[in-house]
This record gives sequence, structure tokens and C-alpha cells, in this order.
Amino acid sequence: MRFLLPAIANLILLLGAFGIGGLVRPLIPQNFSKIDRLVVIPLAGFGLQGLLLFLVGIVRFSLPVVLLILLPAAALGVRCLLQEVRGTAFSSWLSGAPMIPASVIAFVLLVTILGGFAEPVGDIKENQSDAIAYHYLGPKIWIRDGSIHPVFEETHTAFPATVEVQYAALMMVGGKCAPELFSVTAFALMLLLAAGTALRVGLKPVDSWWVAALISAMPAVYRGSYGGMVDVIYAGFVILAARIVFDSERPGNYVLVGLFCGFAMGTKYIGLIATALVIVCAFLFAASSSVRFSWTTVKQLTIIGLVASIVAFPWYIRNWLILGCPIYPPTPLLATFFHVKFFPSEGIQEFNKEILKLGRGMGTGPLSLLLLPFHLAFHPANFENGAGGIGLVPLAFIPFCLRGLRWERFSKALGLLAVLMTLAWFYTEQESRFLIQVYVIAAIFGVAGWNYVVRATPRLGRILSSLIVAVSLSYGLFMIVSARAGAIHSVLSKSFAERRKQEGIPFLESFRYLNSEPSVRKVLVLGRFVPTYYLDKEYLKLVGRRGEQPWPGIDRPQEVLSEPSRWNITHVLDVRFKDGGFQLPEHPEGLVLIFEANDQRIYRVASPGS
Repeated sequence: MRFLLPAIANLILLLGAFGIGGLVRPLIPQNFSKIDRLVVIPLAGFGLQGLLLFLVGIVRFSLPVVLLILLPAAALGVRCLLQEVRGTAFSSWLSGAPMIPASVIAFVLLVTILGGFAEPVGDIKENQSDAIAYHYLGPKIWIRDGSIHPVFEETHTAFPATVEVQYAALMMVGGKCAPELFSVTAFALMLLLAAGTALRVGLKPVDSWWVAALISAMPAVYRGSYGGMVDVIYAGFVILAARIVFDSERPGNYVLVGLFCGFAMGTKYIGLIATALVIVCAFLFAASSSVRFSWTTVKQLTIIGLVASIVAFPWYIRNWLILGCPIYPPTPLLATFFHVKFFPSEGIQEFNKEILKLGRGMGTGPLSLLLLPFHLAFHPANFENGAGGIGLVPLAFIPFCLRGLRWERFSKALGLLAVLMTLAWFYTEQESRFLIQVYVIAAIFGVAGWNYVVRATPRLGRILSSLIVAVSLSYGLFMIVSARAGAIHSVLSKSFAERRKQEGIPFLESFRYLNSEPSVRKVLVLGRFVPTYYLDKEYLKLVGRRGEQPWPGIDRPQEVLSEPSRWNITHVLDVRFKDGGFQLPEHPEGLVLIFEANDQRIYRVASPGS
């Protein structure tokens, strides 16, 4: 059951995506291949499925409700999948796989599968684990409370959560490991999307396999697929929006573009920027200048913007109504117009300062922009979540793709979109995983340049190219395996899994005690950086890790402990970090010490008169 339930949960979710995504089949451009359709349908399904679960989950979020949505969709998904794989186009592409790139892809997927069965571990201090801080915390709280809502002591749970609501569904059906296994689906779809886009650009089927292999060995791309990260799915939404808009002919095609832009906006706030850039490129690469300024073009772009807004609208209006601002936490500009709740202005300022600091990368000046390709290739660790980089192929071969690629309208539009997204990323927040969609496009153009080098200088070019590709694949695979080695080891060894928990979960002894003790009903958690994801019982946290205040005006434990019955508090967890001490005195009034371990104490609220 340890492996079966997470696998079944992910299978149901994937088939459900095919079932719901099957609704968009009439909107897919007619020139799309089988490979393209096998990506468009499930990714559209994940977007629609996430939106549906969110809208229903605001009112009621429970296992029967989730199964009522997923099981009928999965039944339809089986039929849809069988219809789409019918024929020879997809099977011939699979059967023509070159051994080396196919082996690389299979190896990375195997690593992802094995690592996907590992239990999540990590700390939330100093942003060590976004999964524990909010990607998995939000879903766990939603399941406990029976509704989807922001967790007020963790601002990031207010982010648009198209993917996270499906993590919650996976947790319900398959347990806490199921969301991690979703990385297999996300990464496989991204590789398939890259291969289909490479074919559309004009590369041969064998080249599309090399594109997929190079992307699978890019640690900067791979990092966005596991550990609760939603960046690969987000990048898939953005690339598909561009992929469709540059081939659109009918109004229905533009509706589909709008859907994917809306899904991107409903997954990450930066989807707002991506949507604007997709619309700009669609305008610039209209069929002709006369068409560009026509009513037809205005109508097409209006369809995209309107559909995207309708799809993303629920996330932003929810935040506005509950938290006081559509984008929460607000940017410095929005903070001057909106009065937000549960987050003091000092905390907002510190948060924006931190984002600005993390997003500087290796500088924002003209020279840094000029050297960006070299920095991404040789200094990837200087960009947040960028360790391992994207290999040497884009840097080495993209200059040659100017001669090696058939630069028709689609390729030009895709190239311009990549440039504009890179500039937007460079001047806003240089976090590596936010640029995954550009890395995928760079791999496609890099393989096109590689082909030209081999054709232009058959002997020397082939030798040097093979060396560059080999170095990129070897280093990338080494970094990926190194990053997942602990997770894989924990799946294969129970003793190592226990040691991994001991080393990776702060205050593990206290969490185990509280989770196993029947008398514990509600816990007052003292300490901003206590990772409450590991606590299975209801809890109260007065101050969040970024200074959030879920109960404005109440930030000291004494204010709660003076009336514990009012708050239904039965126990108190007090911890000591290396840079501080316990919050409660040695013998607090009204509390009985019942458990103590290294830097952690648990108190029981004493009965009146005892």
C-alpha cells in the first residue's frame, strides 16, 4: 500500500485530466500532431480540474466531493486517451527513439519515480523548503478544515493554487507521498511538449528526442518539477499558450490560448506578465501588417484576454475579498492602494526587500545582461534555485541556429517571446525556475544550432559537438542524482528513511508525541519557524514566519493562555532555536510540562482549580 495508493491517486488524477481536458479537443488547431494533442489535452485538463476543485472546495472540500469529480472524469479520460493514442503517428515516433537520448530520459524518469515515493522532509527557516512551508501545508490544512482558504499565518498559501488544490486531492486519495509522485507526470508532459515544439520548429524526429534528453538533464528545469514546485506545469501552460497562438486560425483556437494564459495566471502571479507578453507577440506576428491593425486581430486578442481573465478571476477576487488585495502579499505599488489584512506593513516591506535581494542574481546592469548566457551556464548557483544550470548546449550552439533553422513566422515569434520573457525576468526577479519556459525554447534552438555545426564541419564539428553534449548530459545527470539520492535511499531503506526524518524534520519528537496523544485537541504553537506541516492536530499560531498576524492585536502567548478555554487550547508547543530561547518561563502558570526533548517542550493546559 505504501507504493500502490500514491500511484493509484496519480493515475486517477491524470486520467481525470484527460477526461476533463477532452472538452477542449474541438478548440485544438487542426495542424497539431498526435504528440501535441497528448500534451494539450491533459495540461488543459489539469488547469480545468484545478479550477473546478477550487470553486467547489471553497464551499466543501472532502473525499466524497473530490471522488465525485475525479472518478467520472477518469472514466471519460480512459476513453479519451485510447482515442488519442490510436494510429501510427505517435507509435512511430516512439519506435524511432535513438538509444542514447531515450536512455537518458528513461533514467531521469526512473530517478523521479523512485524519489517520488519518499516522504517530504525539510525545514521552513531561511526558505529551506517551500514544499513544507506552503505547497503542502495549504493542502493539508484544507483537508483538515474541509474547505479551501488562505492559511493566514502563511501568506504564500494565498498564491493562486491551480496545482496545489490537486495536491490536496492526491493527499486525500494517496497519502502524503502522492503529491511528490506527481512530479513524474509533470516532467514527462514537459518533455513531450518540448519534443512536439521541436518538431513544429522544423527539427527532425530524432532531434526532438535529443531536445527532450537535454532538457531532462537540465537541473534548473528538473528542480521545478519536484519538491512541491509547480514551475514545470506553469512553464507548460505558458509554452502551450504560445504554441497555439502562433498557429491559431479559428476563434476557438484563441479561446484555448486564453484558457492556458488563465491557467498560468492561476498558477503563479508571474503568469500575468507571461500573458501580456504572449498577447504582444501574437499582435506583432499577425499574418501581415494589414491584418495586425484590423478588427479581426483586435477581436482575437480580446478573446485571449477575456477568457484568461475569467479563468484566473476566482483566485484574485478571493484574495481581494478575504485578504484585501488581489495580489497577496502586495507589491510595493499595490501596497499603497490596498489595505491588506493579517500582514503588517513592516512585514510586507521586509518581504519585498527579500524578493528584491533574491531576485538580483548577478546584477541588473547592462553588462550583467550581456553576460547573462555565460552566467546561467557557468554560475547557475548564483541564481536562486539554479544550482546545476542548463548545460552548455544553449550557450555553445544557439548562435549557429541563426543559420541552421528555417526562420518562418512560428520560429521568429517563439524566439521573440523567449527574449522578452528573459528581459522581464532579468528586471523583475532572477529566480532560475521562473525561466524554465525559456530554457526549454533554448534547448530547441540549441539542437538546431548543433545540427548546423555538424553539417558545416562534419568531422571537427561532430567531435566537438559530441563532447559538449556529453559534458552537458553527464554533469546534469550527476547534479540531478545527487539532489535526489537521499530521497531514493529513504525509499529503499527504512533505517535511512528514519535517519532522514531525524535530520530533516525539526522538533520531530514533539510532533510525534502530539500526533499520537489522543488528549491533544488544539495546540498553541510558539515560534515563527516551527513547521506546522508535520502537526496533524488543529493548532493556533500567533505569528507567521514572515511576521503575519492571523489574529491582529494578539501576538503574545500570554494573551491566549489567560483564557485557554476560549481558544480551545489543550496543549502548548514551545521551542528554542539556536539564536534564541524559549518563549515561556521555566514554570509557566496554568501549564504542566509533560514532554521535553532537545530545544522543545510540550505543556498541557491545567484544569481549573488543579
